[in-house]
Amino acid sequence: MKVLILTSSFPRNENSHEGIFILDLVRKLHYRGFVPYILAPHFLRGNLREVVSGIQVSRFPYFYPFRYERLAYGSGILFNLKRYPSAFFSIIPFMLSEFVGSLTIIAKNNIHIIHTHWLVPQGLLGALFNFVFKMPHIATVHGSDLNILKKKRLLILLCRFIVRHSDIVTVNSTFMKARLDALAPECSAKIQVIPMGINPEKFQATEFIDIKKKFQTRHLILSVGRLIDLKGTINLINAMPDILRQFPDTILLIIGAGPEKETLVNRTHEIGFESRIQFLGMMEIDELPSYYHAADVFVLPSINKSGKTEALGVVLLEAMASGCPVIGSNVGGIPDIIIDGETGFLVPEQRPDILAEKIVRLFSDDGLREQFHQNGLIRVREKFSWEKISKDFADVYMQVLEERTIKEL
Repeated sequence: MKVLILTSSFPRNENSHEGIFILDLVRKLHYRGFVPYILAPHFLRGNLREVVSGIQVSRFPYFYPFRYERLAYGSGILFNLKRYPSAFFSIIPFMLSEFVGSLTIIAKNNIHIIHTHWLVPQGLLGALFNFVFKMPHIATVHGSDLNILKKKRLLILLCRFIVRHSDIVTVNSTFMKARLDALAPECSAKIQVIPMGINPEKFQATEFIDIKKKFQTRHLILSVGRLIDLKGTINLINAMPDILRQFPDTILLIIGAGPEKETLVNRTHEIGFESRIQFLGMMEIDELPSYYHAADVFVLPSINKSGKTEALGVVLLEAMASGCPVIGSNVGGIPDIIIDGETGFLVPEQRPDILAEKIVRLFSDDGLREQFHQNGLIRVREKFSWEKISKDFADVYMQVLEERTIKEL
């Protein structure tokens, strides 16, 4: 079966992690016998065509000179539009070029299914191919796209058009399913939950850097993610005074970058714990397992702000695959990952006092940490490995084609 994958984010080189989850999924689908064709945006000094892990990848150019191709990659289309207002002029060329590129691949390769990632613009193109050419179309929602579409009536109508002209729509959590159900209730039956996943073996290496020795501590808290308000990192910082009163040697390591860094650093100075809270900036994914392995607890204190929140929380999966006990806010898709009291702790959002209490409890109870460690490993392997998720997508592909065949008969 030949599948055209449309995405606005895909690794630009072997060291790039933009859209790496798309590549991970496609590799597994290829291994299962599917023939994927990737169509992603071009970028400065990028190849128009290349083969990655045996998979054909085409990059559609959308602006000239190429140095002005600023719409995709980096922190995503929405962020790039804010950073480069001139990028608005490339939206229409972007969509036209992606449409022509899709049409060319479909015509040359006898594509059976279109699978689009993100509702706009890819989902819209897939819906148009479904509407005009009756092409089987599967749309995958990742969360940020739905947050954007729900703001205005015109965008809601656009969302409904995309859902109606998709054979199946997949979302990454039950929270996102409920949100999409509310926008297109008549299409609820075609919306399925299939999360994004990880390769657990990447986080189970046998050799690690001794992070605790490096930072001279016995108790280590870790948080990884973009430093944006939705991540709620300020609440973890505000929990530190209560934690340090009982475990004064504790160190909190914050890995990531983003617009909230200055606010978080200022708050750290206000409470006087500069030596106990350290900001490590961005880090390569290959470096993270040592930090996950060393941490006594991993915390994702996300919040719900004006309806926007954590769609899933893949960093929780990475921590669990590394054997690190986890704590997350009871918002968004996080409860799909954490079973409270079994694979980790769920805490109310914006409650530093309760967050501190749960961290102190884990520090104090070796048996509970080991329970979360073992149960977390099992849950990741059974529910969130690419092996499991690629099978779910493969089943969806077969379901769509079988239903189409029945209709044609």
